[in-house]
Amino acid sequence: MGIDLNRLALKWASAAEAPLFVQIVTDFTENIKKLGPLGEKEGISPEDLKFRLKAARKVAENMRFRTAIGNIARELKKMGDYAYETIAQKIDEKITPLVKKLLLEEEVKELLKRGPASIDTLLQKTGASSDDIVPILESLAKKGKLEKQGDLWQPKAKE
Repeated sequence: MGIDLNRLALKWASAAEAPLFVQIVTDFTENIKKLGPLGEKEGISPEDLKFRLKAARKVAENMRFRTAIGNIARELKKMGDYAYETIAQKIDEKITPLVKKLLLEEEVKELLKRGPASIDTLLQKTGASSDDIVPILESLAKKGKLEKQGDLWQPKAKE
């Protein structure tokens, strides 16, 4: 999404570690204050930020994403390995590619709701490659959600 990864954190503190929890929240809050308003440091316009956050919300609600997270949790439990490196490896292997695909799919669908668009327009607006965009368009067309009219893609008219 182009958001500075320092805006995200996942830390653990048990219920018995109240001072640690306070320190984690305090440190994170100070870090966010240093980064400034969301999107500003990243050079993302308010309109683009709203667009990207809307797509991210849809990804977070997506069943494939939620299932993938659950599968990793079960795999880690089975392995008995909760080391940061192991978790990071599993996320890089299974979650990151899925999230990228789902985010791009949501961005494409949102752009096409605004009106017909060419592949070039979609590439420019998303920053993706044609190798990423074309399979998404073809998949959505195969599912009956999109249609191609000349060089333009658009949501399929409801019958």
